[in-house]
Amino acid sequence: MSKNGVFRIKGWHVLAGLIAFFGVVIGVNTVFIVKATKTFPGMSVEHPYEKGLRYNLTIAQREQAEVQNWQASLQINEANQLIARIVNANGPVDGLEVKINLVWPGLPHLDQKITLLPGGPGTYLASLDGIERPKERKVVLIGRAIWPNTDWAFTFDGQL
Repeated sequence: MSKNGVFRIKGWHVLAGLIAFFGVVIGVNTVFIVKATKTFPGMSVEHPYEKGLRYNLTIAQREQAEVQNWQASLQINEANQLIARIVNANGPVDGLEVKINLVWPGLPHLDQKITLLPGGPGTYLASLDGIERPKERKVVLIGRAIWPNTDWAFTFDGQL
């Protein structure tokens, strides 16, 4: 206060206000950064650099699969088995290595990779016994059917 009873802002008041303001901003930002990095580490796919290098190959494989009318259908039967049926313009396709990622959106700690085994013409099976499945959640299936000893793969996906 000045001598006549009127409050005057002095230099140290401005300095204290600026320090308090930026201290609050930095503190809040720090809290948000810590929470964000703990809930999402930043990688949405494994090996992103390598996948980027193979991107043109992936596009060529998808175009070839489309021309040859490759299709995959997915279902779960009564015996709790995941069934993938893979066909192309020539009919059922045998002799593939089929791998599927089970992805629950929002629950990355439950994601699992499974390998399907041949189960008949163009049919591949895997038991889902022992795999934790959240109730009332859709599962996204991302699969790759690979010709053994080649770089060619048919990528497919679906929801159950």
